Amino acid sequence: MPSFTPTQGRYLSFLLAYIEGFGLPPAESEIANALKVSPPSVNQMMKMLEKKGLIQRQAGVARSIEILIDRSEIPMWTGKRMTRTVTGWASTKPRVTKTELAQQSRSSQTVYQFKLSLRGIKPPIWRRIETLDVTLAKFHEAIQTAMGWTNSHLHAFEFGRVRYTDPRMLDDVFPDPSEKSYGKMKISDLIKQHGPKLRLIYLYDFGDGWEHDVLLEKTTTRQPAICYPRCLAGKHNCPPEDVGGIYGYEHFLDAIGNPEHEEHDDFTEWAGEFDAEAFDLDETNEAMRVGLPSW
Repeated sequence: MPSFTPTQGRYLSFLLAYIEGFGLPPAESEIANALKVSPPSVNQMMKMLEKKGLIQRQAGVARSIEILIDRSEIPMWTGKRMTRTVTGWASTKPRVTKTELAQQSRSSQTVYQFKLSLRGIKPPIWRRIETLDVTLAKFHEAIQTAMGWTNSHLHAFEFGRVRYTDPRMLDDVFPDPSEKSYGKMKISDLIKQHGPKLRLIYLYDFGDGWEHDVLLEKTTTRQPAICYPRCLAGKHNCPPEDVGGIYGYEHFLDAIGNPEHEEHDDFTEWAGEFDAEAFDLDETNEAMRVGLPSW
């Protein structure tokens, strides 16, 4: 008898068909597209399959899924015809003046220590991180990986009535005067504008409405033997993506914590083995080192 649920079997059947057809594992974005689910759902399912010993992956290595069970146990893929996504990347490096190089050298020696706290959750979910003077785009990445999010939704930084957002998300036709592009803005630029006692809000997933208090605790000098950004401490697990915000998360915890709850089985299969108390500092720093998922 197969050691997996029908839903898990459907994932496995796609993985097997893709590997046999293309000679390498699929990207998570391709799995999401084929099974018509969200990328966070794929991410959670991959973790579940790995925990059950059905597959294994190499940390930080794309397309590294390996099926561990007897392939004859896996049902045949009956979904749509598969296609492979091939993405090309192009980059250009702008010319930098000597003055800009000198400024970059000075700013590159400053380390900013922030405390990130997810609003509205008890017991508190928080992280303490250190980062260099990076752009807000890179700071967004540090926050995502430190907290445990998967970069599956829109985000913004909010200070007072001003919202700094990804320039690609701005409406050119009907611009909102309260929204500004963060473009190449760095942490030091925010401090110049708003002072050294920097406190702002990081918004993530405008549907679920997650708000993070971002507090600059202190600045120090860069240590040559340390890799930045890094997480110094933290408490409690990040909520699953698409769980429904604060109240959805509370409902989710009630359901998975009560085997008699009518949605217990559905949530358990959706989220896998979820421990709200869990926080692993080493895993968090590895995630920060690897960076965001590629979707």
